[in-house]
Amino acid sequence: MKNIYIILILIFSFTIFSCAKKSDTSSTTTTTTEIEGIWKTICHLDSDNISKIRTITVSGTDAVETIEAHTDSSCANDWFKWDDSYSSLSIEDEVTFDDGTKGHKYTLNVASKNFTPQSSSYVSTLNSSSTCGYSDWTLNTSKDLAGVTCPAGTYYLKNTTGKGLYNLVGNNLFLGGFITTGSYPTGVTTTITYVKQ
Repeated sequence: MKNIYIILILIFSFTIFSCAKKSDTSSTTTTTTEIEGIWKTICHLDSDNISKIRTITVSGTDAVETIEAHTDSSCANDWFKWDDSYSSLSIEDEVTFDDGTKGHKYTLNVASKNFTPQSSSYVSTLNSSSTCGYSDWTLNTSKDLAGVTCPAGTYYLKNTTGKGLYNLVGNNLFLGGFITTGSYPTGVTTTITYVKQ
């Protein structure tokens, strides 16, 4: 009789194990192949109520995010531009999202954060207020603000390692966060879609 109980317990345990939810992550590290190339958004109103076009270019372990800001809703009139460069991109654990689509966690290092004013009136504004500690801003000339304190705060220092998350759905890429401490982001922003070019 004791043996029957043991067998029933084993069968019950196996049934529970086989119905358990598969882990959302695996411990494999992959190459950057699936996100190599150029990814671009349409003109959109960002969370700061500025019209922007965002472009991400991935080549090997290097990545550049370009954010073009405009003074009009159709993104025809240039205002300023960010070119954020990153190195040492490493694709980490795979993630399965609630809708069944896949993505990966990743890490990368800050290489530079170049800011370029693209409007003469904006150059005057920057210089008159010595924005970010500079009073020699020039039209269409960038300054690397990595580690520099500006009105929006102090930007990340070069070689700072950030953790991120992406969701790849066909030719659409969705990103989540840039976290320098603690765990990876837990989700992605679905309101900004990067489309493979």
